[in-house]
Amino acid sequence: MAEVLAVNRLSAGYRGRTVVCGIDLSLRRGDILGLLGANGSGKSTLIRAITGQIPLLGGSVMIGGVDLAAAPERAKAGFGLAIEPHELPAPLSGRQYIELVASIRGCAPNDLPGTDLLERLGLGRWIERPIAEYSLGTRAKAAIVAALLGQPPLLIFDETLNGLDPVAAWEVKRVIAALGASGRHAVVVSTHVVEAVPALCNRAMLMADGSLGRSWDEAQLAEAGRAPGAFEQSVMHALRGRQAA
Repeated sequence: MAEVLAVNRLSAGYRGRTVVCGIDLSLRRGDILGLLGANGSGKSTLIRAITGQIPLLGGSVMIGGVDLAAAPERAKAGFGLAIEPHELPAPLSGRQYIELVASIRGCAPNDLPGTDLLERLGLGRWIERPIAEYSLGTRAKAAIVAALLGQPPLLIFDETLNGLDPVAAWEVKRVIAALGASGRHAVVVSTHVVEAVPALCNRAMLMADGSLGRSWDEAQLAEAGRAPGAFEQSVMHALRGRQAA
């Protein structure tokens, strides 16, 4: 099966300063990757590089077989990114924002996985109001809905789940699990909620000091998930080992 995302020796940063270096990553349909790391580890920089928000300093990114550097518009059509809540256009209503993203994607505003997603996330009663009136969590819900529009092959959530209320977080995790199980999508979930990864993801990757600190495959995550706290312990051990080095 063709790779949805292929990252080869990626290096990226800001104003010529390298923040992440030498990253190799490959995702196929059905993969749900938990991206972990402490603050400043390079997770968000990696996501910004993969999604074309910052230029690469080295290496390459292929999305659905399309080179991001050579054909950025075609490559970007292959993923949905839940942008940071503060980046949403405050003057627009939630519905106007969703309709805007749908028009850019070339899909219907209701082309979403499952049914009644707005109501399930508790966004329905806010949808006609300006985003300026939204709480951080409500903005995150709108960003997630916009990312899911058109159900693209690659979906990326950069710590967006962290600010959700428990019901919305549960619903979003149900959607992500269903997308992975369908075998039609790959998902990247950047999160600080380490304990949630074994139940949601079939792969995990730990970023540390701008590089890949450790990775876990499906069998390793399943084994860790059978013992309460085992995965958290392995992540903390890896982090402390890097700090000691």
